Amino acid sequence: MAAGCPRLPSSRFVFLLVPAVCASAMAQEPAQGSRNLPLGHWAYEYIGRLRDRGYLANLNPLVQPYRRLEVAKGLSVLDPDTLNRAVREWVSLLRDELAPELLRLARGSGGKVGVELAVGGRVSTSQRLDPLRPLGEEDAWPRFSAAGWLETGPLAAESRLAGDVYLTYDPDGVDPGQRRGGRTDNAYVSATFPFGGITVGRLKRNWSAIGTNGLMVSDVATPYPQLEFEAGVGRLTLRSFTGELETLGSSKRYLAAHRLDYQSRDFVASFGESFLYVPGEGQLALRYLNPLEFFFFDADNQPTDHAVNLLLDAQVWYRRGVTAFYFEWMLDDIDVIPGARDPEPLLYAFRVGSRVSPRAGWFNLSLEYQQVAAFAYRTPNVVDRYSFLGRGLGENYSDFDRLTLAADLFPRVRGLRISPTLALQRQGEGNFRDSVPPMAEYLASPTIFLGTAERTFRLGVRGRYQPNRYVWVSWDVGENFVENVGHVADMSERRFAAVVELGAAVPLGRRN
Repeated sequence: MAAGCPRLPSSRFVFLLVPAVCASAMAQEPAQGSRNLPLGHWAYEYIGRLRDRGYLANLNPLVQPYRRLEVAKGLSVLDPDTLNRAVREWVSLLRDELAPELLRLARGSGGKVGVELAVGGRVSTSQRLDPLRPLGEEDAWPRFSAAGWLETGPLAAESRLAGDVYLTYDPDGVDPGQRRGGRTDNAYVSATFPFGGITVGRLKRNWSAIGTNGLMVSDVATPYPQLEFEAGVGRLTLRSFTGELETLGSSKRYLAAHRLDYQSRDFVASFGESFLYVPGEGQLALRYLNPLEFFFFDADNQPTDHAVNLLLDAQVWYRRGVTAFYFEWMLDDIDVIPGARDPEPLLYAFRVGSRVSPRAGWFNLSLEYQQVAAFAYRTPNVVDRYSFLGRGLGENYSDFDRLTLAADLFPRVRGLRISPTLALQRQGEGNFRDSVPPMAEYLASPTIFLGTAERTFRLGVRGRYQPNRYVWVSWDVGENFVENVGHVADMSERRFAAVVELGAAVPLGRRN
């Protein structure tokens, strides 16, 4: 949590006050820049386990990515001698990964440059990597990344060249293009101050409980260019970013989002809103750079944009004893005054879950239920569909609900997790990638489960084995029992579905 910052009075003075306030804050308290822990990094699984057990209380469990230095600060206050076997192993793995940051904290200063090389791949029994929605034939997709970074004073910069063959074959997304086998990924410059920070670049972010996809802002889509502003005072933190999406036809598309968080050790509450818009002149709208702009009130004010899609979002995370609860509600659209005609279907999504994490450390239990309405994330205008290159900016699918029960077991083998899992999913025929039907058909549609709902019961085993920070393997293997296969009534199928991922990383660093 950031220390504190004077409140910015209005958008007119933002660009004048930020440098002055930052300079003043830096003069009072030294700031150390820190690169992000990129989403998809193996460390998030261990961070989530520790946060659910009451450790790493400085980290907001509903906002990622974290800065590496933030995670190191939480680890630095833990005494391994007071932790049980399993928790001690997780802390040890994270300490190995974040050893440079722990050293910086101990010295109080220091810069760093470095390089990291990583290779890996995924093997799946279907072209889609979601075992609950298998599609297509089995295949294997290699990937690699090469990253270089610099950290000095309050500044951090990183650029990552990545190649992932799967992006070319993803049945739910558009091929982003990987000329010469790679594309820039997770490339940004950030400045960290005692009261917050500023980041500009191409990266992923996720506003949700660790291990879940945010319903308003998620890491489903490939990275897109963004400008982020963060400021905090006491237990309150304001986060805001604007991003540039792809051009559809001749329409330039942009996304703006912000959220206000209240955070204590065992309770976090957040309210946020996002706004996908197509400006009339095809240029970035300056007013949406203002983190204090209320989209809910100003979206339809003059000057208006050609197309808009507004989402509201509320989240809560609460920990009591050995149980952590989380909840997210996203409202896409509601027909407040239907008048004489039939009301429009409610457009929404929500997720509620709990995780039981005994301090004994050798097992976890989790229960989660999620529901997404049939017409969530889409409007009659194709250009303001809530996606980037075909992949969801929030959830990647609509018109479904899912109940998941899992147990995480941690045997006396370093880095091993085995997770028996039961899942029940109902999937309607709604898809936010499709156009909205004519008004008469739309008004007569149900809120959820268009057409014939496909029902899938999955009995599976997830797992991960990571003996050290350099190599790991994860898997999700199981049997699907499906009714109404392909949305055809009374058709049934039993199908084995599995995804296996392998990874290896070699970090190379040098301290200045």
